[in-house]
Amino acid sequence: MTTTPPDVPHGGAHCETASMRKQLAAHDLPISEAMLFGVAGGINFMHMPAPPGGRGFTGGRNGPFPEFTRRMAAGVGLDLEVAVTDDPERAWGDLLAELDLGRPAVVYADLFHLPYFQATRHFGGHAIVVVGHDRDDDTVTVSDRPARAQTLTTAELATARASGHQPFPPRHALLRADWKAARYPTEDDIRQGIRWSCRAMLHPPVPSFGLRGLDSYGAGLRHLLLSDTPAAAVVDELAGAYVDFELAGTGGNAFRNLFRTFLTEAAELTGDHRLADAALLCADSAGRWERVIALLLPDWTPAFTELGAAYRAREAELLDGGAAALARAALLGERLPDLRAAAAAGLAPVRERLAGELRAALAAVAETERELFALLREV
Repeated sequence: MTTTPPDVPHGGAHCETASMRKQLAAHDLPISEAMLFGVAGGINFMHMPAPPGGRGFTGGRNGPFPEFTRRMAAGVGLDLEVAVTDDPERAWGDLLAELDLGRPAVVYADLFHLPYFQATRHFGGHAIVVVGHDRDDDTVTVSDRPARAQTLTTAELATARASGHQPFPPRHALLRADWKAARYPTEDDIRQGIRWSCRAMLHPPVPSFGLRGLDSYGAGLRHLLLSDTPAAAVVDELAGAYVDFELAGTGGNAFRNLFRTFLTEAAELTGDHRLADAALLCADSAGRWERVIALLLPDWTPAFTELGAAYRAREAELLDGGAAALARAALLGERLPDLRAAAAAGLAPVRERLAGELRAALAAVAETERELFALLREV
């Protein structure tokens, strides 16, 4: 026996906005990921320094789950319930209850335990949409960022939802709302989202966030490259930031591509010319972010060039999601440690140049974004 809710699209730029878009689309309300991102006040910059023996975490989104998620739901008129439990049986029963109502279910899971992502790190703040359950095969069908539906055993899904690993253990989280009550964002919703983003960038709670964080991050990378930090650790930090900003469900350029599209849509909806001007500034910011990201794995040595190409090729295969593509992604993943080691071996001659260019590129981003958020503060 199979439980199959309405057709749900696959793929997406960012896991949470994609999951909300799919849920709303299943209830006949088409809203873009970019608009959902914007009304959630989604843009920010953050850097969390490396703990002993680990690496730092960088990001471009404002607010963790469920803070971001509640703001996103409010932007489409929904009062969101985030159901969490430490009881796996109750979690499974809650999920089946949603599916039995004939609708998809948005749940949270640890990427590490989703085999189609082939992740090497734990991250439990990842949203997926469960769209069906085959009781005969004991499997579920999920829609995620890959372009094709993915099949998990119920045991695999249960493990991913029950993960206790940091950061953000999912605790079997499941989103509930009166989905049919959702509506398109109003002008007030759009302006509220912009206020949240401005607050995050202009008045960050800690110095490593927002515009202040951009400045300190550039200085920190320069120090990392010019210090006696082992080359392998430097390359791990640079590669990790490359993934965080570009490949880890950001929509590209540290979420700036999504934010630019939001501002364009918002300008059309509100008729506010300042939002059209802000969209142009955000496009400039995205271009400057593209320069930063290119410098994290620069094509200055054959080893760095090959490393960057391998990361991009692997991501493309993972997002294809087909069996042959996932097999190719696995082979590329096996090569990454050796490619990072080769890049580290050739780092010394370019360390000083890279330190200067990265700091300058991040300073250029900060300059553009100061102008952008000064304009958005008026809006």
